[in-house]
Amino acid sequence: MRHLRAAALVALQLGGLAAGAAHAAQPTVPVKVTGGAIAGTRDGAMNTYLGVPFAAAPVGALRWRAPQAVAPWKGVKPATAYSPACAQTAVWVSNPKSEDCLYLNIWAPEKAAKLPVIVWIHGGGYYGGTAAQGGFDGANLAGHGAIVVTINYRLGIFGFFAHPDLSAESPHRASGNQGLLDQIAALRWVKDNIAAFGGDPERVAIAGESAGGTSVGAMVVSPLAKGLFQRAIAESGYAAVPRDAGDRSHLDRRRAEAQGLAFARGLGATDVARLRALSVEALQKPAWSPQAIVDGHVLREDLATTYRRHRQNDVPLLVGWNAEEGKDLAPEILGTGDFTAARHRELATRLLGDAPSEALLARYPGATDAQAKASIDQLTNDWWGWGSLSWAKLHARHGRAKSYAYFFAHQPAEPATPCGYGCGAGHGAEIAYVFDNLDKDGRAWSKPDRELAARLARTWVNFAAMGSPEGKGLPAWPAYDGTNASVTRIGNEAELERYPLPDFSVFPPMEK
Repeated sequence: MRHLRAAALVALQLGGLAAGAAHAAQPTVPVKVTGGAIAGTRDGAMNTYLGVPFAAAPVGALRWRAPQAVAPWKGVKPATAYSPACAQTAVWVSNPKSEDCLYLNIWAPEKAAKLPVIVWIHGGGYYGGTAAQGGFDGANLAGHGAIVVTINYRLGIFGFFAHPDLSAESPHRASGNQGLLDQIAALRWVKDNIAAFGGDPERVAIAGESAGGTSVGAMVVSPLAKGLFQRAIAESGYAAVPRDAGDRSHLDRRRAEAQGLAFARGLGATDVARLRALSVEALQKPAWSPQAIVDGHVLREDLATTYRRHRQNDVPLLVGWNAEEGKDLAPEILGTGDFTAARHRELATRLLGDAPSEALLARYPGATDAQAKASIDQLTNDWWGWGSLSWAKLHARHGRAKSYAYFFAHQPAEPATPCGYGCGAGHGAEIAYVFDNLDKDGRAWSKPDRELAARLARTWVNFAAMGSPEGKGLPAWPAYDGTNASVTRIGNEAELERYPLPDFSVFPPMEK
């Protein structure tokens, strides 16, 4: 579907960006991990390990190859500063950037023992972002009783590039999903090493927002990720695979290889060796739209087929979306802010990937320019929610594990300066609450804001621990059964009245 392809254009912008460790604390006792020993910092009751390598640097001859094993080191490696962000074109990431970026970060309560683990996959449309983003500091979330891990993965042309020569040199005859392979390598590292930090390798929850949520979907359907996690949380994103067999064309490996070949020829590179000799700047100068593809190895088929054949990783699933992210996503997905009455049908078709029904156009009318703008924003928001709920429905119908769904309608405190992207209940608004990191953003947060942040952090930790968002001291949360009544709405009475759940009957079913 085109909206999945365009989701690669969505940028996550939240809070400040951390370029290095913010802790001036005592070093931890060394911990032995794959490759050698590391020492982080201890700040009160929290141990922090930053910039821990989980794979070899994907540079030189390793550019575009599957992640390789970490080279062993001698002595104790300091794990006290974030690594560079992965090479990227995102201007909103101010951290140093490098191809040498396959590192992760860990927050572990002192004296942790068999705690659940949350592995966070950052968003940024597969072209930007970093695990070092300030809003992803895991100390407060870990303080609710979990080990928190944030990971980097290759982005843009380095993480999502298919080429016939790359497929030929692969033992699996596949290329194009290098970033997803990095995520899988990080999960393998967690499975092999997290017990040394007090984590339970049999209670690992993967979580992410936007492209990170899309990545969670890819992990749920990828056979390579089987057994590497036991819960899945996708915030404002769903599976990086086509919806059904009729939706595969733009995610097909052969098409992606042809696009990669054309890209290489445009740079004057007739083979992969010449591409590997080019600089980061030369490779990033031409426009490239990164997307995961059905490569036959990491991702083997469309979403509906995977579930009908019971090939998914059958783990409890928690999905959701926000009430106002359409206003952020619509211009980026559609590549324009020109939402006029004259273009309304055209833009609705582009968004949905198919001509909209008359019933849908009646629900989202565009008789005037103002009406068209409001309708496209709302349609984008509702289409995003429909995708998440359709996935949750497939997951519940074709497996034993339960699905849970939420709708975040809460209006955060307004910032002191004018707010652009992600304002209100916009794209990414829930992340500061989930990480219990309101203090990373200097707004005048209310007591209800802080209570909600603590509650959502406990909910995510409880889901990682038990496979259910319900728990002691937490509100009831029904399993999703395909009805709006089973979607847990997050907000006060006025907010829930202002943002009712949409009528999804005008959208086509994911599974006929």
